[in-house]
Amino acid sequence: MNTTQILLLCVCGAFLIIIAVLAAIGNLYSLKGIPNKPVGNGQHGTARFATKCEVSKTYKHIRYTPKLWRKGEQLPTVDGLIVGCVNRARAVTALVDDADIHTLMIGASGVGKTANFLYPNIEYCCAAGMSFVTTDSKGDLYRNTATIAEKYYGYKISVIDLRNPTRSSGYNMLYLVNKYMDLYKIEGKLEFKAKSEKFAKIIAKTIISAGGDVSNMGQNAFFYEAAEGLMTAVILLIAEFCPPEKRHIISVFKLIQDLLAPSGTKGVSRFQMLIDKLPGEHKARWFAGAALNSSDQAMASVMSTALSRLNSFIDSELEQILCFDTSIDVEEFCSRKSAIYLVLPEEDQSATRS
Repeated sequence: MNTTQILLLCVCGAFLIIIAVLAAIGNLYSLKGIPNKPVGNGQHGTARFATKCEVSKTYKHIRYTPKLWRKGEQLPTVDGLIVGCVNRARAVTALVDDADIHTLMIGASGVGKTANFLYPNIEYCCAAGMSFVTTDSKGDLYRNTATIAEKYYGYKISVIDLRNPTRSSGYNMLYLVNKYMDLYKIEGKLEFKAKSEKFAKIIAKTIISAGGDVSNMGQNAFFYEAAEGLMTAVILLIAEFCPPEKRHIISVFKLIQDLLAPSGTKGVSRFQMLIDKLPGEHKARWFAGAALNSSDQAMASVMSTALSRLNSFIDSELEQILCFDTSIDVEEFCSRKSAIYLVLPEEDQSATRS
C-alpha cells in the first residue's frame, strides 16, 4: 500500500468520524432526545400547584365566622377576595387575597359558583366594610343578601331592577352634573363648575362610546366625536337652565330632537340660534364647536348620531328610574358602606344595553 492510498484512507476515516459526531450532537439537541431526559425541565410547561408554604405566604388566613360578624364581633380588617378555604375541626379559615387583582371563575351551571363563591364573598365584603356592585340576571343576590347587608352591617342598599323598573331605585344620570351646577350658582367657585363639566363629559362619552371606541370608526369618527361634544353641551344647558324636575337624560333627548326641527330662518338652524344666545365664553358653546362649524348637513348628521345613542333610554318603564330623584350617589358610594344591585334580564338584550 503506497502513501497515496494511506492518505486517502485517513481522510475517509476522518470524514466518517466527523459525520458520527454531528449525528450524535444532532440527536442530543433534537426533540427525539426529550423523552430520554429527566422530567421537570419544562418539557410540559412549568406551571404547578403552590405548596402549603407558598399559600401561607401569599394569602391572608381569616377565620370565617359570619354568625359573630353579624353581631359586630371579630370583624375582619383585611380588604380582599376569598379564593379558597381550609376546614379544620368545625372551623373554617378563609384564604383572602388582599392584592389589587381581578378574578375570573368559570364553571358549568349548577357547580356552585353562586352558593360557594359569591355568597361567601358578599358576606366577607359586608363584614370588612367594602362597598360593592353586583350584577344579577334573576335577582337572587338582591333577595338573599340585601337585607343582611342592611340589617346587620349598616349598608345603604340601592337596586337598579330592569326586570321590574317600577320597583327599582331611582338613578338620575345627570345627578352629579346638577349637584355641582347648583353649588356653582350658589357659591360661584370654579371647582364646582369644573366638576359639573367633567361629569357632563363622562356621561356623554359613556353614551356615545357604548358601541366601542369612536376613534376606531374611520371616516365616521368625526360624527361620533362631534356628537359627544354636542351632548356634553346640551347636558350642561339642561343642568343650568331647566327646572329641577326636567333635569334628566330624557330632557337631553327632547331638546336635541326639538333643535333638529326647521327654524324658519334660511341658513340658520335652531341649534345655532340657541347657542347664539349664550355668552361667548360659555363652555357649552365650546363643546359644541365641532358641530357648529360644520355644514348644515353634517350638523344634522351629528345631531342624529346623538339621538340614535339616546334611543335606548326611551322607554316608559325605564323613565321611572331615570327621571326622578336618585338614590345612587357615586361619591357617597366611595365614602360610606354601600351596595348596588343591578338586575339585568339576560333574555332582554335591549334592557341590558340600556
